[in-house]
Amino acid sequence: MNRKWIHALMIVLCLQACTAQITRFDWMQYDDPEQAGFDATGLEKVKTQFNQMNSATLMVIRNGKVVLAMGDVSRRFMCHSMRKSIMSAMYGIYADRGDVNLYATLEELGIDDKGGLTPQEKQARVLDLLTARSGIYHPAAYEPSGMKENRPERGSSRPGETFFYNNWDFNTLLTIIEKAAHIHFFDAVMQDLARPLGMQDLRMEDMNFRFEPQSVHPAYLFKMSARDLARFGQLYLQHGFWQGKQIIPEKWIRKSTTMYSSDLPGFEEREGYGYLWWVEQDTYTEPCYYASGLGGQRLFVFPESGLVVVHNVNTYLNQSERSGNIKHLVQLILNAETGPISSDPDLTTLPQVEAPTSGAPLTPTEIGRYQRDYRHRFFGNISFMENEGIYFLKGDMLGSFRLIAATSGLFNVEDLPELMVQFLPAMPKHPQGTAETEVMENGVPKRMVFYY
Repeated sequence: MNRKWIHALMIVLCLQACTAQITRFDWMQYDDPEQAGFDATGLEKVKTQFNQMNSATLMVIRNGKVVLAMGDVSRRFMCHSMRKSIMSAMYGIYADRGDVNLYATLEELGIDDKGGLTPQEKQARVLDLLTARSGIYHPAAYEPSGMKENRPERGSSRPGETFFYNNWDFNTLLTIIEKAAHIHFFDAVMQDLARPLGMQDLRMEDMNFRFEPQSVHPAYLFKMSARDLARFGQLYLQHGFWQGKQIIPEKWIRKSTTMYSSDLPGFEEREGYGYLWWVEQDTYTEPCYYASGLGGQRLFVFPESGLVVVHNVNTYLNQSERSGNIKHLVQLILNAETGPISSDPDLTTLPQVEAPTSGAPLTPTEIGRYQRDYRHRFFGNISFMENEGIYFLKGDMLGSFRLIAATSGLFNVEDLPELMVQFLPAMPKHPQGTAETEVMENGVPKRMVFYY
């Protein structure tokens, strides 16, 4: 059974069972920021800066409690390249179990790709891929234009010699860990991270593989909420220890967030790179490491002050934020930190955002009418699916999104309320099984129409 069918099956099973298996907890928030060691005036500057940016959510955590939460922190946004730091965590878990040998070469592991790897390329070790120093410049799935344009010539560097931020390395790590540890990666993420950490929002359907013709190694994509990303950051802040259990080895946390490369072509404004984590020593008033994704997605960990910071941008709408503005925002957060934490702070539960329901149930006739495969010019094949009254769209390039029925043929989209989905009868200009997106003048998607 190939990976696509396994993932589709796991979505169905997760809809039935995964949610109930996760032990959840609610975030607690400081009533008074001064009890968290923060200055109220300084936090107002943070809020002002946030509101002037294209930011969607911001969470500031100190000592495991919420100092500041802005935007809908339960809303899932695309992680983009923050996915790589999650992969780093999984390697820490499975290397510690002895399932993955970091010093094994691709030749020893039987790893290849379309067109074949050269004998030199096959000498790259797993560790070289974790540090983006493989020297393998093969085309990769989910590769942005800048990465393609700046990709060095094949054979121009030996394995371990040169840093190049390369999706081929990051995607191939998926193939290696699944093959070596005999796991389904997303199922393992749920089992080894989401459930132990009590993540509130991550579901199997929020993760998908991105297959593209130039490589056999797919990208692994996530949609995650700020409050779940904050748990992941807090786990690292706590040296991999969570509620009496060592989830990730402490040694791995230390090694993976150590700087191994400082000459970073294409990322000259950054200081260093570890095992799929970015590392900064002098950029801010204290050292940190962080996960970074397209458009301004960030997860920062500041070990000295016990801070975790999550910043998200609504990249669904093609929005982005400049790195310089994000740096300024984070420095304002650090500036607002003025002292120690109260030994007995007053806490309240972080307010919850009510999750949307599935809306009005569809009739069997309506389900049968919409339930087919559609072809979109950009997103490729998209399917309308239903399981136990839950409706969603799923596509190889789109991922999965739940639909909330509004009126007949019209749906809201979970995590993307700005977009409406509509199903209409086919017509001469719009053949059956086609789909298209209507956009506003600023390029923001407004409506996606499916013709049945």
